[in-house]
Amino acid sequence: MKNKAPLIGYSLIFLGAALIITDAGALFNMYYLYYISIIVGIIILLTYYLITRSEKNLLCRIGFHKFEHIGWDDEVSFRLIYRCRRCGYVKRVIRSSGGGGM
Repeated sequence: MKNKAPLIGYSLIFLGAALIITDAGALFNMYYLYYISIIVGIIILLTYYLITRSEKNLLCRIGFHKFEHIGWDDEVSFRLIYRCRRCGYVKRVIRSSGGGGM
């Protein structure tokens, strides 16, 4: 069940969004089931990420890192290196050229 929690959470969020987009409340009396499924999906995801991740800061556990640019990568010239100010997580990002038209 622990490994399926993100799948269940994302599925409930998607189901709620799909019901809102299709306006299923006009066809059936759903008692705001779509809003409830979105809220329950978010709660499932937040509790899963708070339990399974090991960062000390709670915001970093649920994915809200505060990144700062620390430099460029030596191997690939257009790859940037970012580090989180709170937990020290290092992320390497490839910067695109922005469109590549003419």
